[in-house]
Amino acid sequence: MTSEPELPPGLVGGASARPGVTYRLLRRIWRFAAWLLRARLELEGAEHLPRDSRGRPAGRWIAAVVPHRAWIDPFVPWILLPERPRFTFFGDARTMARSPLRRFIVRRLGGVIPIPAARDPQTVAIHLAAAADALDAGSVFMLMPETGPASAPGAIRRLGGGLAYVALRSGVPVVPLVLGGNDELYFGRRVILRVLAPLDPFALAGLRDDAPRPAPGSSAERAAAHRLTAAFAASVAADVADVHVRSMPPEGMTKRGRFLTTLFR
Repeated sequence: MTSEPELPPGLVGGASARPGVTYRLLRRIWRFAAWLLRARLELEGAEHLPRDSRGRPAGRWIAAVVPHRAWIDPFVPWILLPERPRFTFFGDARTMARSPLRRFIVRRLGGVIPIPAARDPQTVAIHLAAAADALDAGSVFMLMPETGPASAPGAIRRLGGGLAYVALRSGVPVVPLVLGGNDELYFGRRVILRVLAPLDPFALAGLRDDAPRPAPGSSAERAAAHRLTAAFAASVAADVADVHVRSMPPEGMTKRGRFLTTLFR
């Protein structure tokens, strides 16, 4: 059996906060696609987005998108949030490399960190270094931290460790981006993106401001990562449930085009 092609681990393209031509073009294409699908995209909590001293959108933060349920999930923040600073995307290497066209687009887009399907501890350091480069360049690091089997609508799945380790080693704020309406797609679907207040990663991990930071790879870092993950899950649970309820269609509504849910699986 032939294995699916994958992109190698590490940052594809250079790290930058500035959106390139391909990034801007694709963002406009996704906006047009949302219009064709009559998607009702709504942004809540924009006042929580990090800004610099001049009030302009700032980079160097982690966009933690939950819950992850459909192919549209990374495109909703890409469409609704400011174009600059740009996102750096952390995603599945097989999905990105499934066709020659996808591989071409990913390489042109840049700012992408593929996650190989095989679990290899040696690639963890590559991923963390790539995330650090992206954040140091001033971009926004987007990831979807859930893992494992699907959860019931209105709840999140188990969280992997990637969010915690990137946050602890970089020290940058974690901004939860909560999605509602992405569990089932159809024409005219209401999809809500709620931006929650930035979270301090060390406070999430139960570390005092004056406490020494755990050494990379140490048992203390693993314990801090577990605490951070649990605290993050607890902090978003109520909003995940609320946004799901608010995005539900009126009772008896005809849902045309439900094939959109699995369009790119």
